[in-house]
Amino acid sequence: MTALLLAGQAAATTATRVQNVPRAALPPPAMPPRGFHPGLFASFTEPLAGLANQEALAVAEESGGGGSALLWQGIAAWFADPCTGMDQYANGFWKLQHPPAREQPSHFGELKQAVAQSILADAAQASAAAGGAEAVLAATWASAQSPAGRQWSAFQPQLAAILALSSRDEVERHLCEALPRGQAALLGVERYFRRGVLVVAEGRGAGTTGLHALPTAHPVVVSHRAQIAALLSRTGMPAAGAESAARTIMEMEQSIAAAPAQLQSCTREQAERAVPGFPWATLWQALGLDPMTALFADLARCRQVVQLLRDRPVEDWKVFLRYREAALLQRDLDSGTQSADILRMLEQRPGGRLLLSSWYGARADPRWFAAATGMFDTLKQVFRDDVAASALPAEDRVVLDQTLAATRLVLEQAGSGRDWTAFPAGGDLVTNLQSLAAFALHDDLDIIEGRAQGEDTALPAHHLSIGTNIIDGLVRVSPALLASLAGQAPQREVQWATLGMMLGHELGHVLSDAIGLSDPGQSLMAQEDAAIRQRIGDLWSGTSQLDATRVLEEAGADLRGLSAALRAGEAEAAAAGRPFDRKQFFVAAAGLHAANPTARQLRAQLEREGHPPGPFRAELGRSLKGFDTAFGCGPKPSEPFDHILPRAGSAAAGALHPNPG
Repeated sequence: MTALLLAGQAAATTATRVQNVPRAALPPPAMPPRGFHPGLFASFTEPLAGLANQEALAVAEESGGGGSALLWQGIAAWFADPCTGMDQYANGFWKLQHPPAREQPSHFGELKQAVAQSILADAAQASAAAGGAEAVLAATWASAQSPAGRQWSAFQPQLAAILALSSRDEVERHLCEALPRGQAALLGVERYFRRGVLVVAEGRGAGTTGLHALPTAHPVVVSHRAQIAALLSRTGMPAAGAESAARTIMEMEQSIAAAPAQLQSCTREQAERAVPGFPWATLWQALGLDPMTALFADLARCRQVVQLLRDRPVEDWKVFLRYREAALLQRDLDSGTQSADILRMLEQRPGGRLLLSSWYGARADPRWFAAATGMFDTLKQVFRDDVAASALPAEDRVVLDQTLAATRLVLEQAGSGRDWTAFPAGGDLVTNLQSLAAFALHDDLDIIEGRAQGEDTALPAHHLSIGTNIIDGLVRVSPALLASLAGQAPQREVQWATLGMMLGHELGHVLSDAIGLSDPGQSLMAQEDAAIRQRIGDLWSGTSQLDATRVLEEAGADLRGLSAALRAGEAEAAAAGRPFDRKQFFVAAAGLHAANPTARQLRAQLEREGHPPGPFRAELGRSLKGFDTAFGCGPKPSEPFDHILPRAGSAAAGALHPNPG
């Protein structure tokens, strides 16, 4: 699965760069002034460096945009030259309005916040009479806002069931049968594509990672033990016994945590042979799994559970389960009652995300997807035309053409088509959240068992997402992303530069990841990659340079997507008899990645992921054919990126067109 990173980054200028600002070129006569009257430029030999020295401007790494950093960005934005600094030209004034912060501002961050605000406004108006997912959301939202639905009395049925346990067999049955009820205290089942994963949790609560490796007298351990005792007291356990019970619980958790993660795919019979004594049959039966269905099981921790079932008396297991299930309940009951708190609570739970996705997806305007599909088909044809005219061997052109032809655009709508009419929404928050957890588990089990098709890679409809699954040939886009971009500028140049570029980016992945090419075809693709690597390796942002090898695939997809979107937009405009504003296209494409990080945040992104940060992505447009003429730039040493693949040169010469790419 590859995805277009929806978070632009921007250049962070450091004090060491202030003295090295290049001479700012005068705008060509044909280019209208962007800010100051052209006559003002004549008074500065080196405007940026001169003003920077006069004001002693230096951007502190964590300045937060205050003081001189703000002024520096203002000056840089006024005098930005698109031919040498497209990011600053397109996004400089945006950065003035969005100073650096602990959470870096970005264009997609703004879109994400706008989606969240729309969800908050609409969810508050959800009606129980609407039926389906909206009725479930209305009931859950109301119970989360009601103090009456947040009482610890909701724990009494679970507590009674735990206190009634009297044998190891009953403990095992309780562990397994709690799962389909949405009460995963120790065991859990997650889904990876169409495969299930049995999880054995080691501990709960914030900050417990690695806690069990510390000495028992360590302050962190003492504090955690006190928190366990306090929680047990909230369930009605006398304080005198809570401290002793807390020690027992931590010992049992430590025993499980000591086992290394060891996932292995097993049918029920294979699991029974690997870890005898674990309640495999009860688990498969509780989940409704076919005995031949394989789960990835954490076998080492399963062995530890078996050891605890043998060594620990039932009374120890009762206090252990009492705490584990109370900890789950505490997370629900102690969440805030404001709308933003409720949305965050639902987002943090698989069942809650599934509910929000189903509700949001059902409300999406179908015209957004229809428009995106038309754009996608047009871009796909541009790719196919370039493949047909490329220098690839004939058999490779057939492979790529068939791959592109079979690629489809689909909506990201996890939970779409699921039946919410039978959902047992109750009057209290705990009942609703447990029902949601159970609903999500059964949804995953339907996919694991093959009872539901097409949902294995779907992401939530209300998240901003677009990505390509190379395995099934699907490009997936979420309704939230389509809605966000539909609310941007109506000009077609902007639409082609944003959504069009994103869709083209994903088609670029389909092209570059296609399998079955001949050796000569792979050699030509390698030459193209080398040319792209040379281009992007020359892009800088402050003192950070793009690692061309690491981000080659993503930057190459960007270049191919931009090229296809530009040419598709121009062809559409020509067919309609109207002009196509290339400047607007390139500025919108760069603005898609607007962000204002600190240097530290920029370095962190360069270290942790392969997607190029915003400044690099904003600058990539300068490599395209049409950019120089749009902005009146001087010629570059290399020819501009024109076609998605190199084209054959003259038959006499038998050479490749110098693509440019």
